[in-house]
Amino acid sequence: MRLFVALPLPEAMLAPLVRLAEAAPLGRAVAEENLHLTLAFLGEVARADLPALDGALSAVSAPPVRLCFHEVVALGGRQARVVALTASGPEALQGRIKTALRAAGFALPRRRFRAHVTLLRLPRRMDAGQERRMARFLAALPSPEIAPAGIDRFALCASHLHPDGARYETLAEYPLG
Repeated sequence: MRLFVALPLPEAMLAPLVRLAEAAPLGRAVAEENLHLTLAFLGEVARADLPALDGALSAVSAPPVRLCFHEVVALGGRQARVVALTASGPEALQGRIKTALRAAGFALPRRRFRAHVTLLRLPRRMDAGQERRMARFLAALPSPEIAPAGIDRFALCASHLHPDGARYETLAEYPLG
């Protein structure tokens, strides 16, 4: 199973995020039901490892997260792959989850955590005109006005890949607080 740990977003945050994605001049918007903030990507995990994974995540103790959004950015280097909204608030929770997963024997990539919500996926190859249109769009965007929100749980999710995009399924939720 292809798994990740995520912070689900409150209902009040979803509509403004969808509007931001739909305003983009190109790219494929992330479906509203798939919007989340990834805390840890596990990749392929055997079903036999699910009890250990659940045990590790159940043991994570942290206060609720106050999630704040900041700016819309293109991520992926020179040839950007996604447009995302940067965030702050879940860093301590993410660190605790990572520590618990590694202690339970789960291998995680060693890369810097950058809290964000992916809004849309860009075409694999963009011509110069498309790159300029996207750059102008991003430069003209004001910082989104989405009120900070408290989040009192995190989730273990499965990613099911389909030709028309991934579909996410919540397997378990873990309370914060």
